[in-house]
Amino acid sequence: MFNHTSLARLFLIGLGAVGLYTAVSEISPAEVTLIPCIFHSVTDIPCAGCGMTRACVALVQGKFGTAWNYHPFSFLVVGLAIAVAFFPVRLKNTWTRHSPITRNLVVIGGIILCLSIWLIKIKNSLGT
Repeated sequence: MFNHTSLARLFLIGLGAVGLYTAVSEISPAEVTLIPCIFHSVTDIPCAGCGMTRACVALVQGKFGTAWNYHPFSFLVVGLAIAVAFFPVRLKNTWTRHSPITRNLVVIGGIILCLSIWLIKIKNSLGT
């Protein structure tokens, strides 16, 4: 049975394999389309997560600026995956040490940031 730690390690192994393959094959992150976005396909508007796969591949290839331009949250996703994969107890202890109010503020802040990035992506895709 999979738990959070196993899934995080599997994600990092898969990301490393894709990053290594694309680097050796000289495939740019822009050419990577592992998971097509159904929302974008139907509406022609980028979803809140559009660019995350390309950003993670760019991160693995060491193209940090490119990763940031595709999706700034890629740094958070990969960082959290590393923390969950290799430091699960410490991460849990750090999270539970804070009050429920602080944890809720962190979650709400993350949601607001995600929605802000999405609105910027929509604005840029509309060309205004």
